[in-house]
Amino acid sequence: MNTILEINDSYEFEDYILQLEKEYFHSLKRFSDKELVDIFPESKNIIPSQIKFFENKRKEIIGSVLERMTSIKEKNIDNFSLWFFKEWIKEDKIKELIKVEKKIIRLKGVLLMMSGRVPKEWLTQEEIQQALTFPIEILINRPLKKSSRGLVGLCPFHNEKIPSFFVYPETNSCWCFGCQKGGNVINFAREIYGYSFKEAVEFLIKKNKY
Repeated sequence: MNTILEINDSYEFEDYILQLEKEYFHSLKRFSDKELVDIFPESKNIIPSQIKFFENKRKEIIGSVLERMTSIKEKNIDNFSLWFFKEWIKEDKIKELIKVEKKIIRLKGVLLMMSGRVPKEWLTQEEIQQALTFPIEILINRPLKKSSRGLVGLCPFHNEKIPSFFVYPETNSCWCFGCQKGGNVINFAREIYGYSFKEAVEFLIKKNKY
């Protein structure tokens, strides 16, 4: 009996420590891109190679998807299995592709900022980051059900009867495997409302204030 109590106490203590660890990391100062550049000016020489690395990574992911799709088509399997494997491949890789795209966009923005060629009317990185924090599932504003990888529902971009629109709260992004549209919350706002990038960011910042 004492052993069971000790095990339970151990689990509770471990949970408590993990919670303290999360609170500690959340309390740490988060530097803006401008602050990081000021602290590490030598990063200007590293960023171009990083952009190249992620652009190659993007090509690799897209190539991998096409290769797997071709391989599946060549196999003699039924239509349902073919559809299932296609969707599994796309869902597995799209999240990775979105992350890589975000890194490329951010690095290119930092490089422009460091070169001093950023027009005054351009948005700051802080404004973009603020817009990216608005919960995408609230903006979607339609019924979504839990799935093994996030949320799923009918696509807001095209008419469909079988849900193929996936939302990933963890990365605050979405993707439709039917019409191949999606991305982060800024991309969603641009697609659904026809906004420019700047208009979408300003719209999301206002939404964040309410």
